[in-house]
Amino acid sequence: MTNQMKRAYTPAGVLAAAGGTFFWGVGIVIIKLTVSPILIVSFYRHAFSIPILLVAWVLTRDRSLPWRAAGIGGVLFAAHQIAHIGALRYSTAAVVTIFFSMQPILVGAAGRRVTGERTTSQFYAWSVVAVVGCAVLVLATSSRGTTTPLGTTLAVANLLVWTAYYLATKRARETVGTISWLLVMTTVSGAIIGVLTIVVHRSFAVPSTRELLYLAGLAVIPGTTGHFLVTWAQPRIHAAASSAIFVGVPIVATIGAAIFNNEPFGALDGVGALIALGATVMALRCLPAPVTEEAAERYGEVAT
Repeated sequence: MTNQMKRAYTPAGVLAAAGGTFFWGVGIVIIKLTVSPILIVSFYRHAFSIPILLVAWVLTRDRSLPWRAAGIGGVLFAAHQIAHIGALRYSTAAVVTIFFSMQPILVGAAGRRVTGERTTSQFYAWSVVAVVGCAVLVLATSSRGTTTPLGTTLAVANLLVWTAYYLATKRARETVGTISWLLVMTTVSGAIIGVLTIVVHRSFAVPSTRELLYLAGLAVIPGTTGHFLVTWAQPRIHAAASSAIFVGVPIVATIGAAIFNNEPFGALDGVGALIALGATVMALRCLPAPVTEEAAERYGEVAT
């Protein structure tokens, strides 16, 4: 095992995960700008993404279509989409994303069994500090926004389903390519959302050109670009490390919500963001490399 492969993450993996995190944060802002029903927002997010991914798949050398593995991912992702968008409609962006920031703790706890990667007590400690920083961010804005019990429930459900999806993706990326995974996963998830939309008798009509542009932006920015970067990064970074980086999502989302959704961002919000970012950096420094030669080969420098 080389010195490079002994690392828990690579520079390319960190940069890609960070880029995906930024685009996901932007995605939350876009969702808050939409007015269409939850299922319609999710449907068009898939509908605009699939052609892009199909063209990318045709242009790559990988001709595999992992229907079984990515199909399971698609089911989990469809559940995540419904919970995620629904939570954003019935709560503030900050409250929803604070639960998302707890993902490193869950991923770290389940990661060794699922991916063969272990974490340390120091990682958990710094992850808790990062969550506290996000909590400061939320407390600074929660009294000024509208949060409902349904929104909170959906945010918790989103955390659990997303963690399951993320670990499933991480494991599948041992042998599955980025584009082929995303194409199948998005197709399966989009089909589920489309069927649900028909079952509940929702109209597929979009109320305005502006709304259509928001939906297209949601597909291109977080839906395709963000997910490509994060999925591509997974073989190059410890699962818990990338999850810790995702703590940046609430920071990007809250700042974006202040700019575009008129949700205030004050000094206390800034303190919370700094605590979260600082703790995330420390958490990354506390992660060991994969525990076995096999795991190192799976999650080292080279992605499949």
